[in-house]
Amino acid sequence: MDILKNLFVRFLSTHSTRGQIARYLVAGSSAVVVDFILYRLIMWTFDVRLLAKAVGYVGGTVYSFYVNRSFTFKRDSSNRQQVIAYLAIYVLSMFLNTGLNQLGLLTLGTGELGINVSFAIAAVASAAFNFVCMKRFVFRREHTVSA
Repeated sequence: MDILKNLFVRFLSTHSTRGQIARYLVAGSSAVVVDFILYRLIMWTFDVRLLAKAVGYVGGTVYSFYVNRSFTFKRDSSNRQQVIAYLAIYVLSMFLNTGLNQLGLLTLGTGELGINVSFAIAAVASAAFNFVCMKRFVFRREHTVSA
C-alpha cells in the first residue's frame, strides 16, 4: 500500500501536474456538462437510458479531446498515435462509465435522485481514469536526450 501511496504522491508532486489537474477539472467539468445535456435530452426524447448515456458520453469525449489537447496539456496539434491512444482510453472508460451508471440505476433506482447520483459516480470514476491515462499515454511530453 505504501508503494501506491508513494507513486501517487510523486505523480502529484510536480508543478506541471498540479496545473494540469486544475485545467483538467475546468475542461472536464465543461465536458461533463456537454455529456449531461445530451444524456438528459435523449432520455427525455426517447427514454432509452443506455443509449442516452452512450451518446452523451461520445459527445463529451469528442469535445474533451480538443479541450484537453489545447488547454489542459497545451499541445498545438495532434497526431494519429494520440488520437488512437485517446480513443482506446475512452472506449475503456466508456465501459467503466456506462457500467457504473447502470449499476447505480439498478441500485438507486431510476428516479431523479438515482439518475443524477448514478451519473455523478460514473463521471467521477471515469474522469480520474482518463486524466491518469491521458497524462501518461496520450499527451505526455517527449523527452529528448542531449548529445
